[in-house]
Amino acid sequence: MDGSMHFLREDAALRLDEGACLPLRSRFGQCSACADACPAGVLRVSVAGLELADGCLGCGRCAAACPTEALSLEGYGIVAADPLATGAMRIECWKVPVSRTGAGAVRVPCLGSLSPGRLLELWRIAGDGALELVDRGWCSACSAGGGERHPAQQTLDVARLWLREVGVPEHRLPRLVSQPLPACEMPKDIPAPEFERPVSRRQFLRSLAAPVPVGAPGVPAFPAGARRESAERRRMLTALDAIAAERGTAVPDEFFPRLSNRGTCVDHRICTAICPTGALAVRARDAGAALEFDPERCIACGACERACPERALSLDPHGGKRARRVLAMHRPRRCAACGEQYTAKDEDDGLCLACRKTRRFLRSGAGLWHAARR
Repeated sequence: MDGSMHFLREDAALRLDEGACLPLRSRFGQCSACADACPAGVLRVSVAGLELADGCLGCGRCAAACPTEALSLEGYGIVAADPLATGAMRIECWKVPVSRTGAGAVRVPCLGSLSPGRLLELWRIAGDGALELVDRGWCSACSAGGGERHPAQQTLDVARLWLREVGVPEHRLPRLVSQPLPACEMPKDIPAPEFERPVSRRQFLRSLAAPVPVGAPGVPAFPAGARRESAERRRMLTALDAIAAERGTAVPDEFFPRLSNRGTCVDHRICTAICPTGALAVRARDAGAALEFDPERCIACGACERACPERALSLDPHGGKRARRVLAMHRPRRCAACGEQYTAKDEDDGLCLACRKTRRFLRSGAGLWHAARR
């Protein structure tokens, strides 16, 4: 692997694609979702990069929290122990012995390692059966659990919220079920992935949680200068679209971010360069340049809003519209002062940005000179 894609430690299975990590792509990508999700507190995000201290549990919760899938857990997979039986699809953590999970159980390193998109995919696969995350009563004592809330509760809350919004009745929502096992049966550590032996539906179910491809040897999957759609956001939207279509509803506007132009955009295009997913792009239109926003691709990271020198953009994570929209329209003109071509707004004084700033500076200087002579 090259310098962009690498393991954070030689003794840990956690892999980082630096080109996909928001804080490492630019100083405007202020994200600490992985560190916030780490139950062991051994992951740290700084300007120097991601640092992994001793004690990584291999639970995969940081990878599930990462909005761009910059983190992946080597060997992670969603594994079905047997052909899925009729009735409920049950999700168990790797610590639970296979002999205890029963037929059709889907096994993951930790129940908290499921993202909302993965959970929605599994809900669709379950079909008419229920989707149950099985709580064995071990989480409070588990090094990857702990805390007041179950590690899967936040993911469940998000998935249940959007399923309700597209018309799924309460009794069909995924749920957490309590089926305790004796504490003495709980292993101290999460078993290594080589102990998992998928024997059926392996390729299909494992593909749901396959890590982001690493590209060719020496070539990162997501170089820092590139932009790509968030796989997790697309996963959620694809699942919700299909579920809504089956029920004659639609994905609500609340699912889509809202980005507005305050009217001060001058076509710096820093926002399009900084956007990690390509939600912002400049396209030729009507003999000009249109700044277009695609809410389907936006992950509401806020980098564009923070990067804009003119503070032209205002972001709301929810309540937008699904359709692409033009935020600003600019047309090429010749500066009346210097003659250079520049991109102009609809309402414009005929000066390029440099000449406009120069004129303001001269006016300010003249004002100070006159004030000093009084």
